[in-house]
Amino acid sequence: MQSDTQKIRYLGLFQLVMIAIVSVDSLRNVPIGAQYGLSLITFYLFAGLAFFVPLAWVTSQLAVRFPNVGGSYLWVEAAFGRSFGYLSIWLQWTYNIIWYPTIFAFISGTLASLIYPGLETNKWFILLSCAGLFWLITYIHSFGLRASSWISSISAIIGTLLPMSFLIGFGVYWVVSGHPTAVSLDIASLLPNAEKLKNLAYFSNILFSLLGLEVIAMHAGNVTNPHTSYPRGVLISASIVLTTLILSSLSLCVVIAPAKLTLLTGIMDVFKQFFASYHVSYGSTIMGWCIILGGLGIASSWMIGLARGLHVALMATNAPKLLQKLNRNGVPLNVLYFQGIVYTCLLSAFLFLPNVNSSYWILSAMSAQFALVYYVLLFAAAIKLFQSVQQSKWQAILSIVLPASAGIVSLIGIFVGFLPPSNIAAGNIMTYELFMVVSIVIFCVIPFFILRKMQGRKRL
Repeated sequence: MQSDTQKIRYLGLFQLVMIAIVSVDSLRNVPIGAQYGLSLITFYLFAGLAFFVPLAWVTSQLAVRFPNVGGSYLWVEAAFGRSFGYLSIWLQWTYNIIWYPTIFAFISGTLASLIYPGLETNKWFILLSCAGLFWLITYIHSFGLRASSWISSISAIIGTLLPMSFLIGFGVYWVVSGHPTAVSLDIASLLPNAEKLKNLAYFSNILFSLLGLEVIAMHAGNVTNPHTSYPRGVLISASIVLTTLILSSLSLCVVIAPAKLTLLTGIMDVFKQFFASYHVSYGSTIMGWCIILGGLGIASSWMIGLARGLHVALMATNAPKLLQKLNRNGVPLNVLYFQGIVYTCLLSAFLFLPNVNSSYWILSAMSAQFALVYYVLLFAAAIKLFQSVQQSKWQAILSIVLPASAGIVSLIGIFVGFLPPSNIAAGNIMTYELFMVVSIVIFCVIPFFILRKMQGRKRL
């Protein structure tokens, strides 16, 4: 029987763009960007030009030259060898497994605000709903990539682009109709001030909100006409993502002051306020369910894409046969089960940290740090790989400047990510920073230890 990991070409340009949008463009990220007020435009444009555009170019070039299922693992392995290839997929898997509780907490918080306002602060509700939703998506993925790709397409349109469009429209109407704005809209506000610099840690999460284009490279081997469809898909989706994130974040902070925004329910608060002012209360309920669908879509896209990439890495090592198996639909189901168990354990953070908002932030910050370390490795691999192929003069320049630019911005994001925002109860600053540093070191060492053990088993 032919599996999903074989060269089955069934992902066209539209589906590719939808998977990319739902993998990157998330309403979860909007309240974080909104913390900067009007200066979010400056932060996003800087991150977009110095990081996101280079990322789009690098991933499109690498995916075309390595059009196989596996994505970044294959790229880093080709540049630096199997050990670092294994490190790349490990870091990618790690930052996502830590990120999963945050996206599902966002979904659960939105759900709580719909069914019983105030329930979003209940740790047990957040924990149990996060666990239940994750395992539901895992079950859906057991039916194969074709089914999950349609989930991504539907959730991208209804669950992401639709509520973002409404949010942007509401923000524009709020301003032009003469309502008082929660932030200053003068030109001077475009520049970061000292107060906003206190929350510079949010910048690492702005970068994090632009991550994910490489996840569609996991499916490059299944794309129809990859040499044309993939670069076009990346260009289209990158343009949509950057535009919608900037405008949505701006709309949010125009209606509600950044200091009053909560990371979990900020978007629903805006929808409720807007619809209530026009006595259309059911409108916020409809938007809420759309947001839930969008959150499930982005989680779904990453779950299957990452599991497929990790499976490729496991197949190349002497990993336990149980983790190498595919089900009849070509899905690495045991890998999905394994990451589900780890994810369920991570949910305990919602019980032991000060409050739901703090738990949400700390997990988001950890995920962003691991992600940026991974991207430094990815961009270094890109520079090396590009130097080994025939290129024109301009291609040769771009192949150094663009990944180097993105790598430097990633390092900046790592640095500022060690400082917690002033409005988040993250505990003692020194303890927080030590925790972040030790976590990064330990998790970067673990894959080399595991790989060495696997190689030792093979020799036996």
